[in-house]
Amino acid sequence: MSLLQYLSHYAEPESGCKSPERQYDHVVVVPAFDETPSMLDGYRRAAEASEKVLWILVVNTRKDADPGAILRTQYSLRALSAGGTALSYAGISIAPHSIGDLVIIDRCSQGRELPAKQGVGLARKIGCDLALAWQSAGRIKSPWIHCTDADVELPSRYFPAADALQEDKDAVALSYPFWHRTEPASTEGRALELYELSLRYYQFGLNWAGSKYAFYCVGSTIAVRSSAYLAVRGMPKRLAGEDFYLLNKVAKLGAVVVPDCEPIQIAQRESARTPFGTGPATKTIAQNLLAGKDFLVYNPTSFALLREWLDALNEFAKSCDLGILESFSHSVLNDALPLETESRLRESLKQCKSYKQRLVRLHTWFDGFKTLKLIHALRDRGLPDLPWQEAFDRAPFIPNAEGTHSLRELMAGYKAPSS
Repeated sequence: MSLLQYLSHYAEPESGCKSPERQYDHVVVVPAFDETPSMLDGYRRAAEASEKVLWILVVNTRKDADPGAILRTQYSLRALSAGGTALSYAGISIAPHSIGDLVIIDRCSQGRELPAKQGVGLARKIGCDLALAWQSAGRIKSPWIHCTDADVELPSRYFPAADALQEDKDAVALSYPFWHRTEPASTEGRALELYELSLRYYQFGLNWAGSKYAFYCVGSTIAVRSSAYLAVRGMPKRLAGEDFYLLNKVAKLGAVVVPDCEPIQIAQRESARTPFGTGPATKTIAQNLLAGKDFLVYNPTSFALLREWLDALNEFAKSCDLGILESFSHSVLNDALPLETESRLRESLKQCKSYKQRLVRLHTWFDGFKTLKLIHALRDRGLPDLPWQEAFDRAPFIPNAEGTHSLRELMAGYKAPSS
């Protein structure tokens, strides 16, 4: 798809806003709902490392949002826009700030709210589409469109680490290291630690199994190359999970790379901005802790079977032998595979002439979403979730997990085995 086709048929209307005359080194898109202007303080260290940063703030509410949250968001809009200059598209202004220029997009005033069933995904897409258009106009030098949130502190090497990967043409997206700042003495703090622990457990399990999709999908920690963003038709307009679906798509085009820098610090706070994700998950975990329930994670045997399946896919790409479907060590794996598995394998034989072509096609089909569905299917067919400490003791991909360690010690010691 050409850039003109995307901007004409798929981009949000705000992308038609005329760009300012100034050229910027980097661009960052931030959706802001029920936030305060003090959120900008978390970007200061990163901004100090680059003189020309453009921050696109999509100040938004949904039509069905809490009335109090709408009023607070509208107040923040006025404060952020103070001293700004209107741009060519109604509801968009630009204002100078000590961290760089702020482009403020008003999607919270009456008549400009987001639809009831669209939220952070659409807000990110509005900002990213505008960033893409201004990149194509030569106003932004970096090929990366950064996305983050209002509850983070960005590290000083946030932009230099991305610059170092500009020439890596295989890198289509970045997934920055991150760390939640918690209050471990509180139930909510421990719940957030456990949630983060589960994210790392899952990522290391996928990595050990050999999955191409072993990366974190945290919306405040990603950046996408503009060419890849264009190729997948932009950010999914979802109420939640837009980060997962975006990275799942672009990972089929290349590699999702971890930049070399300190972690992004994410604040602990109660949030109901999305129907699922960090906020709702942490709340549920806290409620279970108070009720005396164990915190459960996926059964480590599921990752062993995933590894067996991915090895079989690789072998099939070489041998073209459908007999791989009859040679698994555990019958539950056959039952859990997608119904279309055999037809997909046969299709790859017809459509692909080489091992490499078949391998790419099969791993494009069996993507991050199907990987997660397989793990769930294995759980439903006899490999139940386990208390996290038991799972960690049994998991071959968690080094040095035995004994009574704090959650922080376990997470700090994580180094996923390469094989």
